[in-house]
Amino acid sequence: MEVLVIGAGLGGLFCGALLSKEGYRVTVLEKNAGIGGGLQNFVRKGEMYETGMHVAGGFHENGSLKRICCYLGIMDRLDIRFSDLMSSLTYLDTDRTFNIPSGRDRFTAYLISLFPHEEENIKRYVDALFRLSEEDRLFYMKSGQNSFFDHSEEFTMPADKFIASYIDSPELRSLLAFVNPLYAGVAGHSPAYLHAMISVMFIDKPCCFVKGSSQLADALASVITEAGGSVITSSAVTRTVVRNRRVESVYDSNGKEYKADVYISAIHPCTLLDTIEGRAFTPFYKKRLRNIPSTVSAFKVYAKLKKGHLPYAEHPVNIIDSKKNTWKMSRYRLEDWPHGISCFLAPSSDGKWATHITILSLMDWKEVSRWKNTRTGNRGDEYEIWKRSRMEKVIEMAEKAFPNLRDSIEDCFAASPLTFRDHLGTKEGSIYGYFKDSENLIYSQLSIRTKIENLLLTGQNVNMHGMGGVAMTAIETAEILVGKDVIVNKINLYENIQTEANLP
Repeated sequence: MEVLVIGAGLGGLFCGALLSKEGYRVTVLEKNAGIGGGLQNFVRKGEMYETGMHVAGGFHENGSLKRICCYLGIMDRLDIRFSDLMSSLTYLDTDRTFNIPSGRDRFTAYLISLFPHEEENIKRYVDALFRLSEEDRLFYMKSGQNSFFDHSEEFTMPADKFIASYIDSPELRSLLAFVNPLYAGVAGHSPAYLHAMISVMFIDKPCCFVKGSSQLADALASVITEAGGSVITSSAVTRTVVRNRRVESVYDSNGKEYKADVYISAIHPCTLLDTIEGRAFTPFYKKRLRNIPSTVSAFKVYAKLKKGHLPYAEHPVNIIDSKKNTWKMSRYRLEDWPHGISCFLAPSSDGKWATHITILSLMDWKEVSRWKNTRTGNRGDEYEIWKRSRMEKVIEMAEKAFPNLRDSIEDCFAASPLTFRDHLGTKEGSIYGYFKDSENLIYSQLSIRTKIENLLLTGQNVNMHGMGGVAMTAIETAEILVGKDVIVNKINLYENIQTEANLP
C-alpha cells in the first residue's frame, strides 16, 4: 500500500518512518528546502543554529522517545547530551535563582530543602504529576484504549489550580510552573495534563542534541528512504483533489501530481483546508478548524558570541520579571513585554565556552499583524525598526543572567511570529499548535480520522504538541492503518528482546 504524507515536520516524519517499518511505501512532501520543521538547523556566518527543539525529554532509559527510536533502529545515530539540571530560573523581583535538578528523587529533595514546611505537599504533588502522566497510555507505551472521557478530574482541570490544590506557598506555586514556556500556559485555561506530562518528561532526564536537532529528522527520513520510500523537499501541496469522499491525488507547487492509497496530513489543518476544493468538508467543520484558537508565537534572538567570552551552561536559563507574572508570559500588555525569556547556549568543542546563544520569549501575533501580508526580506523599514527595539528588550533582560552578554556578541539577528508563520506554515506563527482550553477541551480535540475516507491527520494540532506529543500521535495515526496496538506491542516486544539479550 502506498501512503503520501503532507509535511516533513516531526509528526510527518515519525508517521512515515513507523509506516515504512510496517512495509508501506511512503512518500513525504515538504514545502521547505529542508526537512524537520522545528527540528531544522540553519547556518549564518559560519555558526549553526537550531530553529527550535533546543531541549528534549523522553530519551532517558525507558523514556517513550528512546523506546520508539530504538524500535526504528535510529537511536545509535543520535548524539545526545543529558543534563543533571532541568533549568535555572531567576526571578528579577526577588533576585533569587533556583537551579532545578532532574531526577524524581533529586527534584523532590531540592524542593523540600527550599520549602521544608511544604514537605508533605511537595511529595503529594510530585506523585500527582506522575499519576496524571500515567493516564495517557502512550506516554509509557501501554496498549489499550485511550478515551478522552476516562480521565480523572485532575487531568483536565486548569494547571494553576492543580498546582494550588497541593501547594500553599505562592512562591513555590510559581516555581513549579517553570515549564510554562514549553506550552505557553494561561492561568485558568491550560489543562493540568499538559503541565504534568511536560514536567515529567523533563524531571526524568532532559537532554539536548549535540550539533543540532536536525539529526533526528535526518535519521527518521533515512528509515523511509531505506525502505524504498522518498522524502521530497521544495514540494508544497497546493491542491488536493477529492472525489466521492476520497482523495484522488494531490498537486504540488511544481505542478506535479502524486497519487497514493492513503494520505496523511501533518501540516496545519487550516493550511490543508486551503488546498481542498469544493465541499469535501462541511461548512461547520471548516469553520470550526479555522476558529479554534492557536497558541502564541515567539520572538527569538540568535547571537553569535566572541570566542572565550561567555561560559557554557548545559541547561536552559530562564528569567521571569516577577513570580506574579509566571502565567502571563503569553498574554500581556505590549508595554510590559517580555515578562520572561528562555536562554539556550551552544557549546564550543571543549565544552567550556558558548559559541552562540538563542533567547526565546513568547509573543502574541497581534504585535506583527500589521505586516501579515509581507514575506521574509521584504517587510520594510518600519518592521526592521520594530524588530530591533524588541531585540534590545530581550538582550536587556538576558543581561540580568549574563552581565557581559552585550559585549560578548559578535553577530545578532532575530525571528518574529512572521518568520515562524512563513517557515513552519503554522497559523499566525503558532509554535505549539491549537490552544487547549480546560474550559472546553472537546472544541480543540481533533479526530485523526476525517470525513474523507482515505485522509488522516497527525502532527502537533492533534492531541499534544512537542517532540513526545507528536511521536505519540504518529503512533495513533499509523495504527489506524496497521491495527490497534500493533506498533505499541512491537515496540514493547523489541525492548523485551533487547533486555533479555543483554542479561548475563
